[in-house]
Amino acid sequence: MPRISNVVISLIALLPLAVVSSAAVYGQAEETEQAAIVSNMIDPVMIDQEIPLPSDDEYYKVDNSIGEEALDKAKYFLLYDPDTNEILVERNSNVAVAPSSMTKLMTAYVVFSQIKQGLVSFNNQCFIGKDAWRKRGSTMFLGYGDIVSIEDLLRGLLVVSGNDAAIALAETTAGSYENFVNLMNAKAKEMGLTSSHFANPHGLNEVGHYMSLRDLATLTKRLLDDFPQYSNFLAIPEFHYRGFSKKNYHPLVKDHYEGVIGGKTGYTSQGGYGAVGIVQRGNRRLIAVVNKAVSSGQRASIIKALMNYGFEKFKKVTIFNKNQMLAKVPVVQGSLSKVEAIVANKVEFNIPATISSEDIKIRIEYESPLVAPITKDSVIGIAKVRIDDFKFLEYPLLAKSDVAKAKYGYVDKFVNFFTNDN
Repeated sequence: MPRISNVVISLIALLPLAVVSSAAVYGQAEETEQAAIVSNMIDPVMIDQEIPLPSDDEYYKVDNSIGEEALDKAKYFLLYDPDTNEILVERNSNVAVAPSSMTKLMTAYVVFSQIKQGLVSFNNQCFIGKDAWRKRGSTMFLGYGDIVSIEDLLRGLLVVSGNDAAIALAETTAGSYENFVNLMNAKAKEMGLTSSHFANPHGLNEVGHYMSLRDLATLTKRLLDDFPQYSNFLAIPEFHYRGFSKKNYHPLVKDHYEGVIGGKTGYTSQGGYGAVGIVQRGNRRLIAVVNKAVSSGQRASIIKALMNYGFEKFKKVTIFNKNQMLAKVPVVQGSLSKVEAIVANKVEFNIPATISSEDIKIRIEYESPLVAPITKDSVIGIAKVRIDDFKFLEYPLLAKSDVAKAKYGYVDKFVNFFTNDN
């Protein structure tokens, strides 16, 4: 019967923001192929997988003047890694609440989608009607009869949170206000936003208008991933129009928080003070969502505390790179004597900053030798990642290539006699 081979992988220097180097295989004496096949055995292989030290500029300082105590009284918050799809900390993040002007992230997404499809362009000029002109709340000071480009309306939407801009964009890019809201809900369904429904493009209180914080985080990830070329709209510090000037009051943008990509704030009587923020440092990108804060000051404290917590208390590690080879598995009765065992996808995740290399154990298991034929991408083993007192994960090992069955000859008959039960 084939024997199970265990291969232990040791992580040498696990440190924050590190990227795994290529695996090196040591200590395996090379035997002749026929001797290895006939004996039906392979010595265990030790793979040392070294993670290099990060350079000094990869260490980031945080503002410890705003600490985790800011989260004690917060009722709705979420910290999310969009690249690993991990939630690092949350409270009431699945509850549907009023998203206020954070709604405008979906408004922008729909407009960007219309631009991508060639239905409208940034240079299209929009006639400002009475509905946009009269809309109450935050404004970019549109006047009735103004002719404004879609690009300027998007700036007014995302920088100064203009409700008038939201209505003008809806009417211009979808043919009607109602059609635009239908597009918002269609996009929400497409993204799997199961705790969201839109009744308007601006976010003012209305029956049937709600989002969860998790859905807001998912929407933000999609906005960044699907339209990275427009991410600059989320961090414009100031907007000028018709002689008026208004600053972007997002706390991360206004205070030049290190690594800020941008975000969106919101306020209504039902939703309280809310904000979505995105920060990137090195190989880490985090999205923080806050809602129902009691003041703009508390909102600022919470979102900064979340980002500080994420960058200070966690580190991201890459365990395997995409298509990384972990072992060469012996094959009998095949056109090749060995097949490479790979992990198909990149494996990375966040771990507490207190975890050291001694806390991480990686083990791969596979049958040795394998018997041809072998199909590319078939499962030929398993990689197990254990992090003491934190998590245990398993990933399939796949055959990198096909291995056809060899044409039968004298040696094959001899090998077959010893490698099969009789």
